[in-house]
Amino acid sequence: MLKVYLIQMDSAKGSKSENLDRAKAMILDTHPTEGSLILLPEMFATGYIPANLAAAAEDFSTNSTGETARMLSEIADATNGTIMGAGITRASNGYFNHVSIYAPHTPKEFCGYNKMNLFFPEKESFKAGENINLFKLKEIPSPYADHAHISAKALSDQRDQVGNDNKTESVSWTIASFICYDLRFPEIFREVTKKGANLITIQAAWPAKRRAHWETLLKARAIENQVYIAAVNAVSTAPNAPTPLAGTSLIISPNGDILAEGSSQSEMVISAELDLQAERNYRKSFPVLDGIVPPDLI
Repeated sequence: MLKVYLIQMDSAKGSKSENLDRAKAMILDTHPTEGSLILLPEMFATGYIPANLAAAAEDFSTNSTGETARMLSEIADATNGTIMGAGITRASNGYFNHVSIYAPHTPKEFCGYNKMNLFFPEKESFKAGENINLFKLKEIPSPYADHAHISAKALSDQRDQVGNDNKTESVSWTIASFICYDLRFPEIFREVTKKGANLITIQAAWPAKRRAHWETLLKARAIENQVYIAAVNAVSTAPNAPTPLAGTSLIISPNGDILAEGSSQSEMVISAELDLQAERNYRKSFPVLDGIVPPDLI
């Protein structure tokens, strides 16, 4: 079983350092199960598209190149889990809307993703990413505890290079990551499913006025691809927020059942345990993906 935690937070309250401190406290106060996967919302440290992009942009390549990367690495080490942060990084001509993934006791970002489908306000200053992202989490039974340890292995950020070098018989998840507006493009979800994804994550700053779209599209992506969906969204707790964000973070099963749901107005942490064998059994009993996904990836 893989335990997934979604950190639904309001990223518009204060400075980057204050947001980082609050995110860290929310995670550590939850005492995540060792070996879990932890997700933070899109641009969680700055709020969505801060006024000063140059000041907000960071280098996520190592835990010594930026304060957000340092915080992600510290949490990965403290929880012995894998954490998916998000922020702004520099591109050759502008910026990327970026997912940064840190594994425990690893000083370098082991995997990342740049948002491929830019939302309208991003198009002036941001550059679209070109590659999907898949990575492995391998459940390794611990001799010292009843829960599982998870080791992370990046596959590749290239569309045509997805491999699995795990040689043991332990349960291994293939995870794909997307950001917010990517949700409206079902073809990229199908693409990662064809490459073996059995869990897809979305990190978002989705507005409250389109909450119904958020809920409907997330369920559709889960159902049509028979995958688990873990979607964390930012939330607006202030009643006078200029563009209120929807919260309503969701963890959804491969047949569209909601396993965990966040509030629409409050900061909170939600979690669920995901069962890879249950997903495989469901895919075999209701073979929607037959002829689409290679049999060895179902």
